[in-house]
Amino acid sequence: MTIFTLYALKFHNTLIYNKIPFDVIVCGAGHAGVEAALAAARMGASTLLLSGNIDTIAQMSCNPAIGGQAKGQMVREIDALGGEMGINTDLTGIQFRLLNESKGPAVQSPRAQCDKKAYQFRLKHTLELQKNLQIFQATVTGLIFKDGKVVGCRTNLDIDFISHTVVITTGTFLRGLMHIGSNKNEGGRLGDFSAKSLSSSLIEAGIELERLKTGTPPRILGRSINFSKLEEQKGDAKPTLFAFHDTRDSEDMFHVEHSRETRLGWQPGSEQISCWITYTSPETAIIVRDNLHKSAMYSGEIEGVGPRYCPSIEDKFVRFADKSRHMLFLEPEGRSTNEYYINGLSTSLPFDVQLDMVHSIPGLEEAVLLRPAYAVEYDFAQPTQLYPSLESKKVENLFLAGQINGTSGYEEAASQGLIAGVNAVQKVRGADPLIMKRHESYIGVLIDDLVTKGTNEPYRMFTSRAEHRLLFNHGSAELRLLHHAKKHKLLSDNRIKKIEEKQKTIQKWISYFEETTTKGGKWAEHMRRHDESVKLPSEFLAESEAVQSEVTYRVVYQGYLDREQRQILKLDNVEKIKLPSDINFLNIRGLRKESALKLNDLKPQNLGQASRISGVNPADISILMIYLESNRGGKNRDGATETNA
Repeated sequence: MTIFTLYALKFHNTLIYNKIPFDVIVCGAGHAGVEAALAAARMGASTLLLSGNIDTIAQMSCNPAIGGQAKGQMVREIDALGGEMGINTDLTGIQFRLLNESKGPAVQSPRAQCDKKAYQFRLKHTLELQKNLQIFQATVTGLIFKDGKVVGCRTNLDIDFISHTVVITTGTFLRGLMHIGSNKNEGGRLGDFSAKSLSSSLIEAGIELERLKTGTPPRILGRSINFSKLEEQKGDAKPTLFAFHDTRDSEDMFHVEHSRETRLGWQPGSEQISCWITYTSPETAIIVRDNLHKSAMYSGEIEGVGPRYCPSIEDKFVRFADKSRHMLFLEPEGRSTNEYYINGLSTSLPFDVQLDMVHSIPGLEEAVLLRPAYAVEYDFAQPTQLYPSLESKKVENLFLAGQINGTSGYEEAASQGLIAGVNAVQKVRGADPLIMKRHESYIGVLIDDLVTKGTNEPYRMFTSRAEHRLLFNHGSAELRLLHHAKKHKLLSDNRIKKIEEKQKTIQKWISYFEETTTKGGKWAEHMRRHDESVKLPSEFLAESEAVQSEVTYRVVYQGYLDREQRQILKLDNVEKIKLPSDINFLNIRGLRKESALKLNDLKPQNLGQASRISGVNPADISILMIYLESNRGGKNRDGATETNA
């Protein structure tokens, strides 16, 4: 794509930036926005990324970390679909740890602390070098609609942009309001702006908005910490990385094709930096409880619902009153800064109370605060207003991704951004959307949960949300999702070829171990018994660690994995039963009115999706099956469409 020049075309007293519509405009350059923009551009679509401040592209507004339980698997899935989060984390990571290492491989999750600024700068540079992608600094103030479709957006610079599709990834910036005790400041994060008028544009289009709340802890000066009172937490000696380095070319890490520019980054896992552990004290508890009435959350200042699984320190002392103390992690924000993040101390208490609270914690008695903790509330759109493609049901060609859909976390946002970016391109091309199924990935579970169940609190992914999580071990992501990557051309031909070769090698060794006999039985039997007296073939031990790990997992857990696959086949029959798009559930005899109203509102696309809607019970599904069977083809006995009755 050539860079579009500024055409002085008058439109409603504004300038139209581009004479030829972009294929995709992405509004917002957080973790959802950057993945959406990169995915669209890498598919060959002309793409524009708009950000209110391009110096904060991909900024880690909260914890400078990527991954964690289920989240680490999601980052692997993002990498398997051509996303950037995994490789960007590996090349700017300062500590790597594998969580749940003592448990089964299915729930082991990689996590990494990143250099906050290096992560941000490298990703900005990646965007700048990406073909088909243009970045522009402007705040989106509204959308442009025509015939029930979005056709562009307006900005605070009185410059309009026109496009075939628009992806909204505004994070916490939609009418963002920050709270520190009774103090209030408009903004999506401390030191940044609030997108106030875009909400009105969405409401005008018929999209319903609600309020949510999230928060962040104070940051402190490292040299003011007494580390002698803290417990050191080192990174893993053998780090588990996020990107699939065994199937990508080494030059992909630091260079861009046909570019002489070298991006920021270092050898993954090198020169790791320690984190530190401390705990709240009895004095901390007293300070918090005595000042609850001053907390914005407890004084009624905040109307939005906060994250249940990442509670503020106020919530911890109220909801878990029986606990004498709470663990805190001191996490460095980078190699070139002395700033530390206090993980576990999120609060909206006044600043003077924050000071007392921090100084009551062992090791932090003399801590100097660099940034106060605060809570931020913001608008979000209930995600049941979206199709599984993340396109709006209310406005054609409009896609929503990230925290605007009620999620929390960089990983959840990036996952949605990637899918929205791909599907925006597919919409322009009139092609089938990329729909991730629940049995394929955590990304599939995330999106299905959002569009069928909605959320009344910031949604966070956990392994327990996935009924088929045994299939989602982090090492298998690019094998599980290869068919999607190939169909939508999300990876290079060379990487596709390497994944296919890896897949063949894995299957070869699985067959060998299941079929070949050694002393005392077949190889697979020894492996399932964890019989260390029998050494595996040297040829197998010469394979890559990724191949060895995946083969071992599939052989050892073969019985469990086969059981999961049988269950999926049973459920797949229900997923294949499509529901007519124009069906009126209120006309179905015997269906409870409560269920019919919910089904009419959410418009599930198949029977499986209908069964997961809150309040729809098995009896309702049975009635739907009878109805569909007796009305095959969507016609009643008179030949009229039943749903139009």
